[in-house]
Amino acid sequence: MPVKRFRRPGPLPLRAWWERLRALLIPGLERLRALPVTRWWRSFPVLGRAGLAVVLVLGCTALLLDDGSPDQAAAQTAASAAPADPSAAPDDPAKPGTAATRSQLLSPPGTLFGIATPSAPNAEEAANMAQITGVRTTVQEYFLKWHQDFDQAAFDESYRLGGVPLLTWEPWSGGDKAVDQPEFALAKIAAGSQDDYVKRFAQAVKKSGRPVVLRFAHEMNEPWYTWSEDRNGNRKGDYVAAWRHVHDVFRQQGVTNVIWFWCPDLQSPGKPPLSRYYPGDDYVDWIGTEAYSSDGETTAEQLLGPTYRELTALSDKPLFIGEAGVRPSPVKAPLIKDFFSWLSAHPRVIGFVWFQFSDTDGSRYDWRFTTSPEAQRAFRDGLGSLPLVPGPMR
Repeated sequence: MPVKRFRRPGPLPLRAWWERLRALLIPGLERLRALPVTRWWRSFPVLGRAGLAVVLVLGCTALLLDDGSPDQAAAQTAASAAPADPSAAPDDPAKPGTAATRSQLLSPPGTLFGIATPSAPNAEEAANMAQITGVRTTVQEYFLKWHQDFDQAAFDESYRLGGVPLLTWEPWSGGDKAVDQPEFALAKIAAGSQDDYVKRFAQAVKKSGRPVVLRFAHEMNEPWYTWSEDRNGNRKGDYVAAWRHVHDVFRQQGVTNVIWFWCPDLQSPGKPPLSRYYPGDDYVDWIGTEAYSSDGETTAEQLLGPTYRELTALSDKPLFIGEAGVRPSPVKAPLIKDFFSWLSAHPRVIGFVWFQFSDTDGSRYDWRFTTSPEAQRAFRDGLGSLPLVPGPMR
């Protein structure tokens, strides 16, 4: 985050320095001759007069080197302490960054990193997160439902903030999760009932011209969304059919700038195998999962290990963690620290997004890493331990 700082002027040339020193000293000496103090000065010992003269010359020299501005130090301190203007360009235009291409996103030169905030993509929130973490994100995650068209402004803002847009695209109209929405039944989507909308969306994505990560119908292995196969009139096999149909519509529209991100929730005993919901390698670019802690885990391996092994047995695609968070508990800071250690030990994971939402933002728990100094320090230190992709994404 660029902060405007005072720039100290360079040293004066010798001749100019001498002229300015004379301009400061001579008028003062002339005035001294007319004062009674002059007689005292003449009676003062020679060495004493020489010492005072040296002090006077050094003081004037210091003033010149400081460009004669008595308020300069205060101005410099104020400029350093002032918060960055969030509307300013978030990165140095001369900074090379990383090219946002499909090939780079399929095999990034390091770890991609995002923070999902309530109003993302948002300049003020992004600047605040950068100030806290010491680094700019390379992913901007936000959400759209199927009654919303592609948001070009949000797409452009993501790149202006230096991050690739990660768009969680939810096939429903929102509202109460407990209420079914039959118009968005998976079998109807697969049969083309929403094709006018999907085609319009695909054309807008194509027109944007730059990569977007599309996380379509995430957490399908849970019962809480209308695209679960256990509700809304859906049946086994409907999810894969709907995914493939939507993917095919994009392909028919000539869209080539999408990274298709398939993202189930963490597995647990009693859930169907993830293979039931996997559309296949021809329809997916990234695989992944979520990483929200529950009451029992004290290590990241306990949280992520079983799902990671099931995912990597299912496909060789790059793996990304779509949402991560640790609920309030005595082990929050240690678990955040261990999460980063786990990431370092699993290079198949190409990146993650932290879910920076609290219960006051509509989330069930306060997942933020800023809930305590210890948690915040663990997060910042953890980022420093990863080989992050150089930002901004361009």
